[in-house]
Amino acid sequence: MYKVYFSNRSVEIVPAGSVAGYDDGRVYYKYQQGDDLSQLPFWFEKAVDIEALVIEADSPGTAFDEFISTLKREVAAGGVICNIKGQTLLFWRRGAWDMPKGHQEPGETLEECALREVQEETGLTHIALGDTVCVTYHTHHRSGNFVLKESHWYRMTLTEPEKVKVQTEEDIERATWCGPGRLPRLLRHAYPSIRDVFASL
Repeated sequence: MYKVYFSNRSVEIVPAGSVAGYDDGRVYYKYQQGDDLSQLPFWFEKAVDIEALVIEADSPGTAFDEFISTLKREVAAGGVICNIKGQTLLFWRRGAWDMPKGHQEPGETLEECALREVQEETGLTHIALGDTVCVTYHTHHRSGNFVLKESHWYRMTLTEPEKVKVQTEEDIERATWCGPGRLPRLLRHAYPSIRDVFASL
């Protein structure tokens, strides 16, 4: 399954036959091989009255490639950082809770990108890289281009106590270590893709 966020709205591309019903308020479309989905992102962005669009396809990967074919693509990586107390690091950025991530540089692996971006945005240095969590997608506009941002998320562990020093030039206002009891409340005010990352843990 693929899920692309347009702010708080989404387009999901799912295997054919995986949707049980059509009475949940979402709009559904059955993709047929050869259908042109290339203009659908531009249509959906303007269709603000539609909260979610679900595309059923025999080959979700093929439909996804067609759906994003006209968008400029940016690849990023970041981390879900936990300390030895089992707390997770969250950022307050642009009016919502977020986690550290950033663009992949030329010649850089996704793992290298994730570690570099986390270190740059948090100031933390004693970080152990873990396994992959998931990949999230969202759209935005940059320099006149309609952009698809593909973010790869990794588990990370802070191995020694350190003070977080946020990178304010990345619009990070503050950071907090959040335990399991407090996390659900904060996630209600997080970007939807961030909630999906935690649902994948």
